[in-house]
Amino acid sequence: MADTLDLGNVPFYWRSKVSVASPPLNIPSRLPFSFSCDEKLSLIIQERNPLVLDWLERVYKENANVGYLQEGHALAQDYGGEFLEFFVEAVSMLHRSPKSAADIGCGGVYLLQRIKEMGLDVAGIDPSPITAEAGSRAGIEIISDFYPSSKLTARFDVLFHYDVLEHVEDPVAFLAAQKANLNEGGAIVFAVPDCSHHIRLGDLSMMLHEHLNYFDEVSLDKVVRAAGFEPLLLKPAQHGGVLLCFAVPSSVAQIPTADADDGRRKFTEFKKRARSSIARFSALAGAISNSEDLGLYVPLRAFSYLGEAVSDHRLRFFDDDPGLHHRYYDGFDVAVENFSDLLSNPPRHLLICSIAFGDRIFDRLINASVQGVTLHKWVELFDTADQVKL
Repeated sequence: MADTLDLGNVPFYWRSKVSVASPPLNIPSRLPFSFSCDEKLSLIIQERNPLVLDWLERVYKENANVGYLQEGHALAQDYGGEFLEFFVEAVSMLHRSPKSAADIGCGGVYLLQRIKEMGLDVAGIDPSPITAEAGSRAGIEIISDFYPSSKLTARFDVLFHYDVLEHVEDPVAFLAAQKANLNEGGAIVFAVPDCSHHIRLGDLSMMLHEHLNYFDEVSLDKVVRAAGFEPLLLKPAQHGGVLLCFAVPSSVAQIPTADADDGRRKFTEFKKRARSSIARFSALAGAISNSEDLGLYVPLRAFSYLGEAVSDHRLRFFDDDPGLHHRYYDGFDVAVENFSDLLSNPPRHLLICSIAFGDRIFDRLINASVQGVTLHKWVELFDTADQVKL
């Protein structure tokens, strides 16, 4: 039996919505989740559960949230802009300037539009009807399917994807398949969430059912090489925990063979620290009186911890993303509030569920002289010696 860290049934996030009305398909509000590890790749993964995989396939085909890389989103310019800068840096290293590019998992076609504006011929592949509609408005061909697909037979100078590899069941096979759609001398350019600090701390806030793979630099390098590519650039981004990778096909796939012990040790340490963080979250929630409310700032980060320990408490959600204001997460009848809402009607307790942005949010609350709130930082869930400065 595989070594796992079982979190039980936890909230299944797949979108936000404008009301608490039941979602289509009677999608469950909670689904099981377990962490495991591909020891040869030193890659921490979500244990593959057929029930979860079936629901994921169904929601990907729905009119669901396609992420923040879409026109008008508050984060599109910063995150998308840095990826585009990396894209330009990467393709400048090719022997010839690329003339064509395709996006796998295009979201709101934000990146495709910008790369089209660079003068490249572009296309995309994505199963979401939202993407198809966005592509039609932008005059960009979108193949409505999962990748790899028999519908995509063309070859391109560059294949790119942003926040896709963490969603696929077999990341090695997914990357290896991309060779068939690359012209000679072509390359892949992509981004994934950087889970390095979460893994080191045992921080379960990285958990999403949609994310099947949890990369750090070591595991991403191994996956890319095992797929038959040579990473020429692999580095953390400056904005919000992203790993950027530029790779070209190599003549021989480099299958990891000797480092399984490293992967095993990584997962053992992760489990130990994760269990400690679960216990601390439960103790914090348990110490709050049933007559008091618990506010969660950046609430999605806390979903993996929302078990029985907080089921009797009145939760409130706060987030700075204007696209979430007054919307609801599936499974919760709690409207997302913003900073102004917090100031006008503060909760009794507030847990800031982010390390990367926690100090910034904390200082903002202190400077606003918010009254009557007991503030808690996310780092309180972890041993001081394990904390890292991000």
